[in-house]
Amino acid sequence: MAFYTSMSQFLFPLIWCSILICLSSGFPTSESLVSPSKPEQDFEMFQQWMAEHGKVYPNSEESNTRFQIFQRNLKYITDTNAKRSNSSGAYRLGLNKFADMSPEEFKRVYLRPLEVPTTIARATSRSGYMQQSNSCENAPSSMDWRQKGVVTPVKNQQQCGSCWAFATTGAIESVNAIRTGELVRLSEQELLDCDLTNHDCSGGFPITAFKWVVENGGLSKEDDYPYIGERGYCKAEKQSVVKINGYESLEQSDDALLCAIANQPITVGLDATPLHLYHDGIIDGESCPMGTQPNHAVLIVGYDSKDGKDYWIVKNSWGEDWGMNGYFLIQRNSNAPNGVCSINTTPSYPTI
Repeated sequence: MAFYTSMSQFLFPLIWCSILICLSSGFPTSESLVSPSKPEQDFEMFQQWMAEHGKVYPNSEESNTRFQIFQRNLKYITDTNAKRSNSSGAYRLGLNKFADMSPEEFKRVYLRPLEVPTTIARATSRSGYMQQSNSCENAPSSMDWRQKGVVTPVKNQQQCGSCWAFATTGAIESVNAIRTGELVRLSEQELLDCDLTNHDCSGGFPITAFKWVVENGGLSKEDDYPYIGERGYCKAEKQSVVKINGYESLEQSDDALLCAIANQPITVGLDATPLHLYHDGIIDGESCPMGTQPNHAVLIVGYDSKDGKDYWIVKNSWGEDWGMNGYFLIQRNSNAPNGVCSINTTPSYPTI
């Protein structure tokens, strides 16, 4: 696959070109990542950002607080991008929809520690052991399951710590499409309301959700059980349209992930702290300290390489107006024992 780049969400929209230096084509450049030097220009940029993202604050005090956070984030973005501008394929930060949130607030709202349940951390529903990596001699050099029509559009978990539910449904949607040829959008809300082994908007874990889906006899369609972004009552009348018969854990290695993703998309956990202001490019080992703990569940839908740097293609659940149309790239085959941002620590997938 060619290096995937979204031009639909510039770091600074074209309407800001009077403030920043942009190419006549409108594509962002390294110069366009430099912060304005005057506070009034920062505020004008803040107003344009508010308009783009539909932000409305209840009072002037809140607006002033958000503007101060926005300024700090803007400085961090420009300083970080300036240091990485010469690195091919390197990730860039940008003024995304979370630019008015402090790192602490972002982590509190969107990131939850993923604690692997000890009873099934190294087991499967069928064989009782963790699948080991095997030969991948026949695995393609690149894979993108989106191009095969088996990945549903990016969804939005909103301000609910339900990433585990979206990673779970995404994996089941894809394996069902691979096996049956039918891509069906499944209900995250059913998991929030009915799966008591996880913790609805306070976090959860995909492999326990897979176990619940097996025992529940499947999941409902999203249209029949729509998402509301908070826990509700479990509906007595619901119809399971997609079933799985098991689930597997993986050995914590790049090779095991590659072997598995060659067959279907895989759920993983990672330390998503660097995703707060992510715009595009490949997140690398400089992004996370060694030994960080997973706090967000996502779905790996493919892999590729650019200029000698290998990466995973990852589907997130923060909407298509974040990152690269809702996706991000992260380095694989790094020297980190658990992968970049600990992405190798909690891989699992459903089976049909």
